[in-house]
Amino acid sequence: MHVVLPTDFSNNSYNALFYAAHLFKRQKCTFHVVHCCNGEDNAAYNQSMEGLRAIVHRLVLDTGKNTFHEIKTVALKSELVKGIAEYLSQIQPDIMVIGNKGKDEVKDVLFGNNAMQLVREVTQCPILVVPLEIDFKKVKKMAFISNYSQPISAANVKALREMVALTNAQLVPMTIEDGTENKAILDRKEAFLEQFSLSVSNEVILPVFEDKAGTIIEFVNHWSIDMLCMIYYPHHFFLEFIGKGIIKELNEKLTVPFLILPQGLN
Repeated sequence: MHVVLPTDFSNNSYNALFYAAHLFKRQKCTFHVVHCCNGEDNAAYNQSMEGLRAIVHRLVLDTGKNTFHEIKTVALKSELVKGIAEYLSQIQPDIMVIGNKGKDEVKDVLFGNNAMQLVREVTQCPILVVPLEIDFKKVKKMAFISNYSQPISAANVKALREMVALTNAQLVPMTIEDGTENKAILDRKEAFLEQFSLSVSNEVILPVFEDKAGTIIEFVNHWSIDMLCMIYYPHHFFLEFIGKGIIKELNEKLTVPFLILPQGLN
């Protein structure tokens, strides 16, 4: 596996690295720890490399040396989104892991506008968003939320199956009932669930409430969900399904990792 971990040297981005080291503990993989120094001078580049070496050293001290893991440090003379997008095009990434903004952290840390730009720009691999405040815990239940209004690509099914297999988690399909079900939607849902040896009877259906983010968070807490997964549709992601601003609200309140699958995954 190739795991890409952008960092801005903040606590939240280190926490994402720490979480990834535990999540993929038994998986042979290469960690690409990437910092964009956004400058052409060598001083900025050297400072970036020094910072990268420091967090790798800290990771080894905190988690121990793992013979399954190779860690590459990458400093890019570029702004964040452009640099990461170009770097991803040069490798074959399996997943990117980023930290979300902690409640007490400044607004311009990695998860903010830059991270949402990454979500919009990155179509090569899933993105796992890790909340700052959490400690690593084994993923026993993974919730997948969709209303199946759009086809789910074979690549996204494959990525989700791989994450389920990696974590040995139980997949909990969830739909927010919005009254739009038709034969095409029902056929998509049935085909998707069959690929995970699940049936419609395994599905959790929640009614539409005005506070849709609150509904999802209540579901996550009530069902002891350890990871939440959704597909990002660029033009109407959550707009028709659960409303504008939901990503921001979920990331302010969600206390479990958030796996985002890009619609255009290939």
